[in-house]
Amino acid sequence: MKRIVYILLFFSTALLLPASSPRPVSPTGTLRFSVENVKHAKGTIWVGVYTSEDDFLDREKARLVAVKVSDSGVCDISIPEMVVGQEYALGLFHDENDNGEFDTNFFGLPSEPWAFSGTLKNRFRLPRFNEVSFRFETSAPTQILRLRTWF
Repeated sequence: MKRIVYILLFFSTALLLPASSPRPVSPTGTLRFSVENVKHAKGTIWVGVYTSEDDFLDREKARLVAVKVSDSGVCDISIPEMVVGQEYALGLFHDENDNGEFDTNFFGLPSEPWAFSGTLKNRFRLPRFNEVSFRFETSAPTQILRLRTWF
């Protein structure tokens, strides 16, 4: 009879223990950057946050952040809960007509101002993730992204 009690006690205790050890929580911080060359005090700046080549410039896989534009000149943006040490790339555009889309002209060229988190290597193609990515560190200086237009 004691064996049965010990066996039941063992299994009931085993059920209360976690199946695996908890994963350590990665430290997070807030990414702060400025967007320069905002020419119109209207619309929304849409920021896509990407973590890999596989999700880069895929709207469905991006973390999207929308910031209403109220002043021309410089717009300061903060994105919380960014994992410290993680590689990121940013793609953004100023949705001047506030239709939620990145508008292009008849030839497929951007008709709204845009920017990336790194320096473009070639103006005639979209950048690659590794060309515009950066490692997020809380001690890094504030980035400045400058909106561009095709023309």
